[in-house]
Amino acid sequence: MSEFTETIADALNVAADKIREYGEVAKLQALIKAEEAKKQDYYYKLGKKYYELYKDAPASDLTEITDKLIAADEKIEGYKEDLKAASAASEKYTDVGEDTKEASSDESGEEEKTEQRQSFDETV
Repeated sequence: MSEFTETIADALNVAADKIREYGEVAKLQALIKAEEAKKQDYYYKLGKKYYELYKDAPASDLTEITDKLIAADEKIEGYKEDLKAASAASEKYTDVGEDTKEASSDESGEEEKTEQRQSFDETV
């Protein structure tokens, strides 16, 4: 393969990796939103149950709902950690793409190829 073809292949691989990472980020954000919505529903149920039972309710009447709230909080924290990792990985691919552009510009003495690569990278 020529150097130009290899550079294009590298850029396409970086772009594909970015798309996968961004897809993972979007998925994790959706999971967080879904858990937060469940959590709001549990808060509503908790408040309604408390109101119905007032202060005379034994703790066991509220255990099921509070356990679900705790589980939702734990899921949200896990998703947030996954989101941080996915975002960090996405930034890593961005850095690799910049390194690839710089390396190929340094090695190639032909201005036309450099301009074509830069134009291609801007569209990716």
